[in-house]
Amino acid sequence: MLSVDILKEDPVEYKKYMEIQAEFEKKGIFNTDVNENSYEGTLPVTEDFEFIKKGVKNAFKHAIYSTAMRIYTNKICKLLKVEVKGKENLKDINGAIITCNHISKFDSFAVRKAVGVNIFFVAADYNNWAGKMGETARHTGYLPLSNKFSVMKKFNQAMEYYLNKGKKILIYPEQAMWRDYEKPRPLKDGAFHYAVKHRVPILPLFITFRPGGIVEDGIERKYYTVNILKPIYPQENLTVKENIEYMRKTNFDRWKECYESTYQKNLTYTTIDKSKIKI
Repeated sequence: MLSVDILKEDPVEYKKYMEIQAEFEKKGIFNTDVNENSYEGTLPVTEDFEFIKKGVKNAFKHAIYSTAMRIYTNKICKLLKVEVKGKENLKDINGAIITCNHISKFDSFAVRKAVGVNIFFVAADYNNWAGKMGETARHTGYLPLSNKFSVMKKFNQAMEYYLNKGKKILIYPEQAMWRDYEKPRPLKDGAFHYAVKHRVPILPLFITFRPGGIVEDGIERKYYTVNILKPIYPQENLTVKENIEYMRKTNFDRWKECYESTYQKNLTYTTIDKSKIKI
């Protein structure tokens, strides 16, 4: 049984995290994780990783684990009091790349609540956990990245396969997680590369915060609102490179507009060297 305790932060660690995050913003280091990622407790992602799951056995496992994921998603989102806006923008969207700001280890559950549990999601190979949680992730859409060419070949085949099947795939274009960070950060090209390559839309989501009214150990609890923004489509008259830039910039502009309208302030950064803000 999940309780509110799962959302609690160590106040010392949280403060340290926020200080490093603020320093990164000043230096213009937007796409780097604050935490040092570890492979402890994970399984290696090799050429044998089953990116495309077929057959009756996998279908049965998917049904079982999807039910578990749906229950877990509902409980997490209840604790975070997740609200969803813009559901009308899901109309007629099948195969698509979902983008979302990466602000918590729980934000993927908020995305699932917004667009449906049965999505796929791209994440680093150090998220290939051992144990039940990892097994659940592997049977509910986990597509790991790798620095091995042979593994990435299978990853790319899976991307094509699932997008052609009309599936939605979540990619965090900011690349790194910054906890409770309100602003949109500069975006990497990867998500938009796949959208252009496979001629599918980008479905931009942006999570904003509502004050929770609860402060524990000096940390204010924040509740989530998932804003589903208008989809972005590749343009027929643009080259691949131009389309990637167009979709990336349009995605950022829609996040920026959502940020400014929600918080009623202009988007600015503390970055000293403004040339490092590549939007």
